[in-house]
Amino acid sequence: MPVTKHYLSHEAIHKALRIADLTDACEPPHAVRLLVKDLLAGLVRQGWPLAEVHKGPRIISAVENFQLCGDDPQVMDEVGNHSCWVDDELLLRTQTSSAIITGLQAAAARRAPGETIMLAAPGITFRRDIRDRWHCAEPHQMDIWVLGDAELGNRQDLLRLVGDVLDIAVPGRMWGHSCGACGFTRDGLNVSLVTRQAPVDILACGCICPAFLQRLEVDPQAHGGLVLRLGLDRLAMLRKGVPDIRLLRDGHPQVQAQMGDLKAWQPLYRQPAISRDLSLAVAPGLGIEDITEQVLQVAGYRASWIEELHIRGCWPFEELPALTIKRLGIVRGQHNLVLQVVLRDHAQSLTAQQADGLYRDIRTALHQGVPGGAYLVGERL
Repeated sequence: MPVTKHYLSHEAIHKALRIADLTDACEPPHAVRLLVKDLLAGLVRQGWPLAEVHKGPRIISAVENFQLCGDDPQVMDEVGNHSCWVDDELLLRTQTSSAIITGLQAAAARRAPGETIMLAAPGITFRRDIRDRWHCAEPHQMDIWVLGDAELGNRQDLLRLVGDVLDIAVPGRMWGHSCGACGFTRDGLNVSLVTRQAPVDILACGCICPAFLQRLEVDPQAHGGLVLRLGLDRLAMLRKGVPDIRLLRDGHPQVQAQMGDLKAWQPLYRQPAISRDLSLAVAPGLGIEDITEQVLQVAGYRASWIEELHIRGCWPFEELPALTIKRLGIVRGQHNLVLQVVLRDHAQSLTAQQADGLYRDIRTALHQGVPGGAYLVGERL
């Protein structure tokens, strides 16, 4: 399926470039930054080499983002559809691997036989994503690449590196892995941390693929290695016990006071959530990423109130009863989509008037049927 590019406005591009990268040095340092420092220092104590840290630009070419990292066409199409494009050739990076490539080639050129070199690339990335407690559109990642002799690229060393990383980042927590795929690795794994609710994906890893090294003009007979791509936001949340990814950037003083260290999160008074299901008439094929973008845009300053968005169900016109068709104001060719919108502000209790105003604006923005036809599920006529 060809890539459907979603182009950013000039305003959205400038906004993306102004968003703070929580892995950058700042005063006071953020918990995400402290986790990076803790990880890299801890790996040295575990016997791994001191990492060379690489930081790349936020806007890169599609070639840098996809092809140099070896992603196959199917993966490129899927990721491309969820990317934020600046123009036909440039986009906001979806991963931090692109920052490693030049450093990897230079490391291979100077590496002596038997020597091991580690490279790390922490930073902010961008994607069109869903909205819930684990997801956001500007997640932080860190690539860790270990380059050594060809024999280094094996499952035993890979699991040792994963185990050392998790012992440092989230000590004492149980984790598991399943087979995964990545264009520049072989023997790929997806690693999840065990929680009471459900497993949480935290990293993907693998052994550097010899064909990928050949594309970089690095001799796979002389060099091999390991790759990890960590989800830093989730690891910081799990390390501290932070319940919602929005809290990492929340400006409330009581929240910010806890983001300057890696100590356990001290729960604040958790404001009550407000949940409503909106019944809407929409065009077929409208995905949750499209919906999320539209909802956050129409919410404006109220976007921070939106805790979760979920599609409850979607039905074509032909499957709807006559009463629903009449009440919804849906026309032939459209679908009836039921969207759950959960609101919660961490600093204040939302009033019924505030919530109703936002729900009304969301209905008006998303409903494509007869004006005034969308409704709250359970709302009285």
